[in-house]
Parts: sequence; C-alpha cells; structure tokens
Amino acid sequence: MTRILIAFCILFALTACENEDNLSPQNSTESINASLTLPDGLIITEFVEEGRDKTAIFSPFTFLFNSDGSVVASKTGTSINGTYLVFRDDGRVELRMDFPESSELYELSDDWYFISQSGNTIRFEDSGDKLVFQQQ
Repeated sequence: MTRILIAFCILFALTACENEDNLSPQNSTESINASLTLPDGLIITEFVEEGRDKTAIFSPFTFLFNSDGSVVASKTGTSINGTYLVFRDDGRVELRMDFPESSELYELSDDWYFISQSGNTIRFEDSGDKLVFQQQ
C-alpha cells in the first residue's frame, strides 16, 4: 500500500511539473503584442459608455501607442500622456489604458476586451461599453 501511495505521489508531482513546463507561448505579453497590433495614428470612431454615445468627445484625438507602454493622445493644441498594456486574462486579450484623472480622456481608463481587428479597425468592449479605433 505504501508503494502505491509513493508511486501516486511521484506521478502527481511529475504531471504537475509537466503542465508548468508546457505553458503555451500564447500566454506571454510579447506574443499577444505581436498578434494585436496597435498602429500609429488611431482615432476613435465609436465610444459608447452606459448606453450613451460619447464618440464626439474623443474623436478629435489621434492616439500613438509606443513600444515602451506609453500612449500619447493629441488634438489641436493638446497632448495627453497615458500608459497602456496588452495582456491576456482568463483566456481573453485585453487592452488596459490609463490616463490622468484630471484629463478629458480619463473615461478611457479601463481594461478593454479585444473583440476583433479587421482591416484598419480594432474593436473592444467592456460590460456593454464599446470602443472602436480606426487608423487614419
């Protein structure tokens, strides 16, 4: 009986180690960044929050997502600096953006779930809210 218990423990330990060693590279931030390209010159073509269309507030801004995790949103006479991160959580690709609380872009500070990328359009959503970027 003791030998069976020891064999079971060894088998369990080997299986647990094997699962950790076989983590998919798709779970790394690097490969997600490669599969979700945020090109230069993105504008917001749709932003709906809590059922209200707020696109007009954000559409004048052009977004530049830099490789160092910074994002700069510019419109005539104004530039707002923020940060972003593309990552995988619970099997879904997300875009996290953070802008200063005092800025007019603060409402975009959230974790946005990636929905699709088609041509020059990238779609995100979060709890019914919609965010759509398009390259100029």
